[in-house]
Amino acid sequence: MSTTVKIKLPQPDDLDAVFYETVAKTGKLCIQHCKDCGTWTHPARYYCPECASENFAFEPVSGDATAHSFTISHFTVEPAWKDLVPYVTIVAELKEGPRVIARTKMKGDEITIDMPIKLDVEVIAPEFSYVWAGKAEG
Repeated sequence: MSTTVKIKLPQPDDLDAVFYETVAKTGKLCIQHCKDCGTWTHPARYYCPECASENFAFEPVSGDATAHSFTISHFTVEPAWKDLVPYVTIVAELKEGPRVIARTKMKGDEITIDMPIKLDVEVIAPEFSYVWAGKAEG
């Protein structure tokens, strides 16, 4: 008898919900962008950290990034993740500036700090998507 374990989706609220819904709707990584000064911000805020403007939108970014840091998880309390340990999580610094947390299928020994990576999204539900990091091409 086999059992399927369902992954529990996070329930983001406020601006986090807008971020995830926009990413899921567009199928692209979209980051908060100030319409007044051009600053990219993540995680999202109600006011631009540069100019205090409330005039912003979530817009697609290039996905070009570098590995700022990473961690290897050897344990999980979430049953759906047990078969995936150890797994790597990357803090990616986008070309546009902000840092984003991303999942990856790369192993820890394949990653170096400041290595070029490419971010992409996987839509899981209308209100949630995963951000994935992979090796940059070229």
